[in-house]
Amino acid sequence: MERSHRADIDALRAIAVVIVILFHLKITGFEAGYAGVDIFFVISGYLITGQILRDVAAQRFSLSEFYLRRARRILPALVTTTAATFAVGWLFLSPEALRQLAKEATHGLLSIANIQYWREASAYFAPSADQLPLLHLWSLSAEVQFYALAPLLLMWLGTRRHVFRAIAAIGLLSLAAAALWSSRDPDAVFFLTPFRVFEFALGALAIPLEARLAASPRRARLLAAACGDVVLAGSLLVIGRYQSLAGVTALLPCIATAVIIAANAPTSLVMVRPVRVVGAASYSLYLVHWPVIFFVRFIFGDAAQTAAGLAAQLALMAVLTTLMFVIVERPLRRLPWPRVAQVASFATVLIVGAALTHVTFRANGVVSRLPDDQLALFQLQGFGLNKCGRTFGRLCAFGDLDGTRGVELLGDSYVQQYVAALDATLKARGMIGHVSTMSGCPTLAGLTAEGPRAQVCAELRDSELPRIRQSQADFVVIGQAWQHYLDLGDGPAAQARNAAVAAHLAETIRLLDRPGRHFLVVGGQVRPVNCAFDQLRMLPGPRWHAPAKPCDAVPKSEAVATNRIIDAVLLEAIRPLAKVTLLRPSEVYCDQDCPVVEGGVWLFQDAGHFTVAGAQRMGERAAPVFARFLSDD
Repeated sequence: MERSHRADIDALRAIAVVIVILFHLKITGFEAGYAGVDIFFVISGYLITGQILRDVAAQRFSLSEFYLRRARRILPALVTTTAATFAVGWLFLSPEALRQLAKEATHGLLSIANIQYWREASAYFAPSADQLPLLHLWSLSAEVQFYALAPLLLMWLGTRRHVFRAIAAIGLLSLAAAALWSSRDPDAVFFLTPFRVFEFALGALAIPLEARLAASPRRARLLAAACGDVVLAGSLLVIGRYQSLAGVTALLPCIATAVIIAANAPTSLVMVRPVRVVGAASYSLYLVHWPVIFFVRFIFGDAAQTAAGLAAQLALMAVLTTLMFVIVERPLRRLPWPRVAQVASFATVLIVGAALTHVTFRANGVVSRLPDDQLALFQLQGFGLNKCGRTFGRLCAFGDLDGTRGVELLGDSYVQQYVAALDATLKARGMIGHVSTMSGCPTLAGLTAEGPRAQVCAELRDSELPRIRQSQADFVVIGQAWQHYLDLGDGPAAQARNAAVAAHLAETIRLLDRPGRHFLVVGGQVRPVNCAFDQLRMLPGPRWHAPAKPCDAVPKSEAVATNRIIDAVLLEAIRPLAKVTLLRPSEVYCDQDCPVVEGGVWLFQDAGHFTVAGAQRMGERAAPVFARFLSDD
């Protein structure tokens, strides 16, 4: 028989979803609210494992019925949330932001959102969490992946005597993996299901603990529940300081949750109707809360964080949750249709939905949604690399695509932005330019990256250098985010490091040199590091949203001083070499000041990268330098 409804589990659900919401609303004191997701995982481990093992023991377990029941529970509200979020995004978001939302929606519908966020978390231009309208679906994808695999494992373990020992062993392996990988790849530990298995396992282990406590006096169970409450509350006050220890910090609240469930001794507090109502509707509330927060912040800006803005968001969440729960979630849990019709309906909705969102992604967010004036502004405020006239593989061609003479750009995104700076000049001269579109990598001979991108960057360098060496182009531009590779401090260690990078630059130029080839080295970039760039609201959309706060210009003296060591090291490296010019952006781009926003148009998209408008300004001001560089003299 199915177990009776548990009021204390509803209370735990209510606690979990409320602390997640308060964390996402950035309410002080709830910095550990992200652990609400971990509480949900423990609850799922307990309920799903118990349900499967009871059915397996009674020889009534049906894999197809289990999956169909999970689909009825999850998919209607998930599809509704995704569709509604996509519809609002279509009305308000810029093409670039809608393209990101379309990708999120596709992966969310396919229950692999957590894998997408992990893969993109360390990408050079990865959006911040506040720019992802469906970020919260990562946890639902992890839970669906657990649902997919748990019954297969439990069907095999369920007939064995030591099933819970096996579950404990699996949980320990998962916890050990999370501890080991938390320093190597914290994003993987946060997002990927294998590193979360120990949380589901703790929920499952609450089952034998509950059986033991059931034989104890009620006083003992109340004491166990009280201890669980204290540990849960205490851990939520502490673990917010240790968010860098991805996954592992969840151990204490997960253990506390498992103990509370096993005690099965609900207090009068959890019987209060509002708590039970929030717990019962927690799934719908979880689904709607983040899109509400995202769009209110996007549309209204700083007003969203005022007391009135926060109250309005909570009220909107309550209304949408009620509608979702009453109209979508609860009625569709028990569809009266035949099983075949249910499977066909769910499959059709998922396939059609994923196809529509993927088409929107491939259409680059449907630029045609923008009015003409907004479209022109959008094109000016894209990254400087966006002026590519043609791409093939990871290679971008720009300038005169039929040009007979060529320019090669070598480096990371700090040189890629010069596509827009050089595009008009090359077109006027009948010249074509090429650059790799891969960012975040040093491409100098002998200079290697560190961290998880080291191998990928080495492969890029080892393919780019031979390609440019064999190219017929007579002109090569070299640029890097030099501040990442040079040591801008003082002392012997800094001097040794800088001398090594200078040697790598000189070695690269000698490697690529041949008769008639000229080189331009781009020095230290102007970096408005004190500007809080809100990239989401910097770009125009089809309808009004609060604009991003403009930033003050950077004083030229400050920009020159910041890049003094960089430009000095580069100048010293190229001094012995012929046909090599140094372009100093902080000297050329700036007048008395280095503008960040001009006439309502952003010239930087972040603290180091030009927009198309900024790169074009750079191109105009550097025109004499480019003319000398591109001459045969």
